Amino acid sequence: MSRIWAWILTLLISIFPSLNRYSPPLDVDKSVAAVISAFKTRDINAIEAFMCKNIKDNVLDLRGEIGKMIDAMQGEIISYSATSGGAGFNGSSGGRRIEQTMAASNITTSAGNYKLSMLWETYNNFSLAERGVREISLYLMLGDGYEILARFEATDGGFKMHD
Repeated sequence: MSRIWAWILTLLISIFPSLNRYSPPLDVDKSVAAVISAFKTRDINAIEAFMCKNIKDNVLDLRGEIGKMIDAMQGEIISYSATSGGAGFNGSSGGRRIEQTMAASNITTSAGNYKLSMLWETYNNFSLAERGVREISLYLMLGDGYEILARFEATDGGFKMHD
C-alpha cells in the first residue's frame, strides 16, 4: 500500500512540480569555505559548480573569467575569515520564493590582502538551478580603499525577484 502512495506522490510531483517546494537552503558558510579552497587549488570546475544557472548561461567564457579571477589574486592564501548574513533579499510573488544573502571573505595571501564578495541565492522554491552564486567580486584591499580586480554577475535577480 505504501508503494502505491509513493508512486502516486511521485506522479503528482512530476505532473505538478510546484508541489515539490521544499529543498533545504544552501549552507553559505560551508559553500564559502569550499570556494576559498577551490581558489587555493586553482580549481575552476569547483568554482563554476557554485554559480547559478543564469551566470552559467550568460557570462561569456565563464571558465576563462573564473581563471582571470583566480589569477588576479597574487600569492598563496595564508588565511581567511568569512562572514555571511549581511545584506540580502527575501522575496515572494505568486507562491514563488527566493532568499539571497551576501558573504564576504577577507583573504590574506603572501602578496597582499583581498576581499571576495559573493551574493548567494540560498533558497529558491521554483528553480533549484538558480541557487548558488549570483554575483562575485574580488577586491585588492589598499590602505583606506580598494581596487576591483574582477567581477561578474547574473543578468537578472541580484537583490530582487527573478524568473
